Amino acid sequence: MSIDTSLTPLDNTPRRSIIEHSWRRSALSGVHPDDAPPTNLADIGSADPLLDAARPVLDDAAIRLADTDMSLLLVDNDCRLVSRVACGAAVERTLDHLGAAPGVAFGEDIVGTTALGTPAEIRGSVAVNGAEHYLEQFKSVSCFGQPIIHPATRRLAGILCMTEIAERINPLAVPFVTEIVSDIADRLLDRSRAHQRRVLDAFQRAAPRRDIAVAAIGDDLQLTNSFAAQLLSPTDVGALRMVAADPGLRETVVPLTLVSGVDVELAVEPVPGVRGAALFRFRPAIEQPASAPAAAPTPAAARSVAITGEPGTGRSTHARSAAADRGDGEPVVVDVADELIAGTPPDIPGLVARARRDRVPLIIDGAELLDDRSVALLGRAVTQTVDGAPVIIVAGPRDQSGAGVAALLARCTTRIDLPPLRHRTSELAAIASTALRAIDPTLTLSGEATDALLCQDWPGNLSELDSVLHQAVSSCSARAARVVEPRDLPADYRTTSRAAHLSGREQAERTAIVDALESADGNKVHAARALGISRTTLYARMRALGI
Repeated sequence: MSIDTSLTPLDNTPRRSIIEHSWRRSALSGVHPDDAPPTNLADIGSADPLLDAARPVLDDAAIRLADTDMSLLLVDNDCRLVSRVACGAAVERTLDHLGAAPGVAFGEDIVGTTALGTPAEIRGSVAVNGAEHYLEQFKSVSCFGQPIIHPATRRLAGILCMTEIAERINPLAVPFVTEIVSDIADRLLDRSRAHQRRVLDAFQRAAPRRDIAVAAIGDDLQLTNSFAAQLLSPTDVGALRMVAADPGLRETVVPLTLVSGVDVELAVEPVPGVRGAALFRFRPAIEQPASAPAAAPTPAAARSVAITGEPGTGRSTHARSAAADRGDGEPVVVDVADELIAGTPPDIPGLVARARRDRVPLIIDGAELLDDRSVALLGRAVTQTVDGAPVIIVAGPRDQSGAGVAALLARCTTRIDLPPLRHRTSELAAIASTALRAIDPTLTLSGEATDALLCQDWPGNLSELDSVLHQAVSSCSARAARVVEPRDLPADYRTTSRAAHLSGREQAERTAIVDALESADGNKVHAARALGISRTTLYARMRALGI
């Protein structure tokens, strides 16, 4: 391996392409050379396996580096500092000045070019000499960083960086860091083998029950009995892996919809002593027969319907389905937004009269855009409908409706509220697979691609998911492949976010912050006030929760 440790020219313009590209990424991320080093501390509990494997290796390295005024910094796969070994007072003071404390994030999107964040971006080793750092405050040190790749999973486990106060890094840092990284990787592999044995033991204790589907998921291992193998697709396994990865996972029972459309009750049991591993027992849910037949709906019960939800949640599709269930003719459909753009406000009295005359359903899509008079007229219409001509109102979320629209929705005899996609995580794998089959029934989603989709916020809901899958199908077809991989997804959807590794409590906190920001139209001051926290706290929690 050859590492270029040459120094940047005196004009501070990077000449090495690897540094030039890093500077460009840093600028696009909004980092400014005069920015101060970060001070926000994130929870690094998820890095305990890496730290446990690295600690004895770093302790030995500290003895070898005694009195050299050099340091070793270890960050996790999210570039958050996990451990710091400083061998000398001068370098100790410098690291304090640069904010190098456990829990501080050093990703390129936060501090620009460093030998801590840049290796995570390029998945390779890099030397960053003093002037090549993007932040001015980092230019007094030179560093060499190398990624630690888990030997079993081939995933990025962390990055080890050697730092010294100099214009350029000592070339001897390269073999020294490479040796340490190799030792840490070996210890990670040993731990992985021990963890595999524990996962296997848990599976073997549960697998003999043939009437129950059993699966065991570890970080680098998945086991299923024959019943589970029949029920689970690779996409379902990806969803189970997401459940197992929750740091706060406890023994529980949760509902889950499989890709096949089968609803199951999933009993989850963490594997003791193994982070990110769980045992799953489940069988298809059996609907209980009703004690008595339900009464047939009265004509009045089918006369008016309110369908609410965020854009992209399938409101219009549900409206047409409701119209087909409640009327025989082709419905009269009015898209209020289209009408207003065309400069022709909807004639509500005329539309109601036409639907009643032809005895067909009337769909008003976008009721929140109507003026107060039209809303009031619709309020009368939904309570005075005739058989065969139901009125179906489509609007945004009820809690965001004005007083007039809220009253209109309340008058409808049937109300359907469609949840946003981000609140349907247990169904998302099945939804994505169904949508993919509708585009190209010959394709399937890989587990890694499913993980990536599960980690997105989906502000555009089903419409956004459909657009992403169309692009993925084009990429997959161009490769003449039959399985959609993360590289087939659009660039912004390929990597898993920090939200994938949050505990249940953190997921709830993240959802509350996202909802507050949406309600405040992105205004962080107003969102912080609504949440009852300071703006500084909001910023800190947003960064910690990957928002």
